[in-house]
Order: sequence, then structure tokens, then C-alpha cells
Amino acid sequence: MLKQHRELSIKYGLGGNKWLSASREQAEREFDAADFHTVIPCTTKSAIKAQFQHVYTHEKFREVQAQFRGKVNCITRSIHSTLGFTTYEAIEQVFNSTFNKFIITYDGISRDVKCHCLLFESRGILCRHSLSVLSFERVDNVAPKYILERWSKNIKRRHTHIKSSQDEPLLEPRSKRFDKLVFRSHNICEFASKSEELTEILHRAFDKVMAEMEEYQERSKGKSLLTHEEATLSNVNDLQSPPRVKTRGRPKNILGSNLEKKISNAMKKKKKTAPSEEKLTCF
Repeated sequence: MLKQHRELSIKYGLGGNKWLSASREQAEREFDAADFHTVIPCTTKSAIKAQFQHVYTHEKFREVQAQFRGKVNCITRSIHSTLGFTTYEAIEQVFNSTFNKFIITYDGISRDVKCHCLLFESRGILCRHSLSVLSFERVDNVAPKYILERWSKNIKRRHTHIKSSQDEPLLEPRSKRFDKLVFRSHNICEFASKSEELTEILHRAFDKVMAEMEEYQERSKGKSLLTHEEATLSNVNDLQSPPRVKTRGRPKNILGSNLEKKISNAMKKKKKTAPSEEKLTCF
């Protein structure tokens, strides 16, 4: 789907369209999430297919599955063998009466396989003829050279640091710092690659600097947490009661009706006269 999206954008000159660029980026994020959290089931119990399944992205693994399905149309036979090298002939049925012939060489020691169709050299995928030979040789795992890192779902995308007209202004300082680091590291790596000793020195320096940066990052995280807690505590200590406001409604001196005031005054007078009457009766 992403490949078709790119081809249409190039064909119709829609590379500068902001809406299409945003939708493509969103689609890439969704495909990345699907690669990590879902697995395309294998139709067969091939160990080689499972090897590609665990490493490759869904889009690329579907292409690998298509080559495995194409093995059904191939008839493979050995035609020559010497010193661990075996030459195979694969006859593939294209149509009802049309057959194509391919020559495949296989090294039994290094498990290297090469087909004259050159599909791996052009597209980075083992062809169905090579897979047929590997099955004939009962190979369980392909050599690491045939599992390309570019198709891996675990690899981090590097195009996030590439300058683009769609980037936000906040990302520009980071891109500038990245460009400076790449320029300096390129010169250092070019100098260190002159000898094995210089390369080892650079490796040790990289390890030391990486450990120092990780330690600094941990200290920075701790300081940021402390400052956040201090800020919250200071805010708590500065808490005050809300300012006093005037009571809504009538003032206190005129609250209540005149009848209520008269009743309360009469009750007060009655309480005062009651003790005096008790004293008179005692005498």
C-alpha cells in the first residue's frame, strides 16, 4: 500500500501536498505498530519462512510468502556436484505449455545459494528457485547475508532527522545539531578506519562517551523530578484562605421581621423578671 502511495505521488507530482504527506506519515506509523504487535501466520511449517516472519515487516514478508508459494510450480534436479558445490536446474511452469529454465549453484559449506534470475541481487528477496534448492538440501536456516536489515521491523527509521518542508519549527534546532554531529563523526570515522588500532581507540571512546551521556541523562531526570516536587510543595505552602466578601442579601442589623424582634425582646424580659419573683416568694 505504501509502495503504491509513493508511486502515485511521483507519477502525478503530489509530493509537496501537505495532506498527502501527513496521511502517508500516519499510514507508516500504523504499519509500524502492526509490524510490532501482530504476526502474519505461516501457511506452512517451513523453518526458513518462520525465520523471515520474525524479522521482516508485514509488507516485505508478504513478498517472501509469494516466493514460497511459487515453489509449487518449480521442478528441481541436481545436474552437477563437485567439492561441496552443487549445480541445480529448476524448471518453472509459467503457463500451460510454457516452461522457463533456471540454473542455481549451492555451496554446502557456507549455505550460499545463487540463481541466474538475480532476484535477490535486484530486489533483496530470495527467489522461489533458490528456496526450492534449499528445501531440496533440507536447510533449516538461511545464511544471515540473506536477511537484510533494511526490511527488518526492528530497525529505527533514520529519515526522522532529514530536513523537510513539512517539519515543525520546533524540530529545526534538533536537525541542525544532528547535521553537525553527522559531519564531525564522518570525519572521525574516516580517520579511524585507516587502521585496526585507531578503530579500537574510537570504539573505546564511543563506549566511554555513551556511558557519560546516559549518566548525565539520569541525573537530569532526577533534578527535574526534584524541582517539580519543590514547586508543588511551595505552591502548597503558599495556599491561603479565600478573601472575605460581603454577605449577600440584607445587612445583619436589619435581618428578620419586626414581629420576630418583638417576640425575642419579650422573651428576654420574661427571663429577667422570673428570678426576681422567686426571691420575693422566698421571703
